[in-house]
Amino acid sequence: MKLFSIDTINKIVVYIEGAVTGLLVVLAALGVVDIVIKMLEVTRADGFMTPDGITRTIDTVLVVFIVIELIRIALAYMQHKNVIGTVLEAGLVAVVRKLVIFESTDQMLEKALALAVLILAVGITWYLLRRGQLCDANGHHAE
Repeated sequence: MKLFSIDTINKIVVYIEGAVTGLLVVLAALGVVDIVIKMLEVTRADGFMTPDGITRTIDTVLVVFIVIELIRIALAYMQHKNVIGTVLEAGLVAVVRKLVIFESTDQMLEKALALAVLILAVGITWYLLRRGQLCDANGHHAE
């Protein structure tokens, strides 16, 4: 006995994909508002942006870029396109975000090595995908 038909399940999945994409758009918009508020707070507190304030603002900007890449992934996925290049772009932005806000701690060497390995892995993967013509020179998915 079938509970749902394949068509019904497909429709439900499409609605869920749309809902998740819509929530990501709202999250990106809220991120932009957060960036503006952070810049105003940092500027108002000290009269100018401090290096710490700039780092926090850049961190938020990069998080918004990651969310935007996730929106692109969701849209491409909904259109049944190859999302490999876009996923790599999101991964690269996420790793670069960690590199930009890198703080010196007692485990600094381990964290730096981990970031280096991640950047190398994404770079090699990107190169191999381009070589196999699975994504174009800009890293986007091949049509």
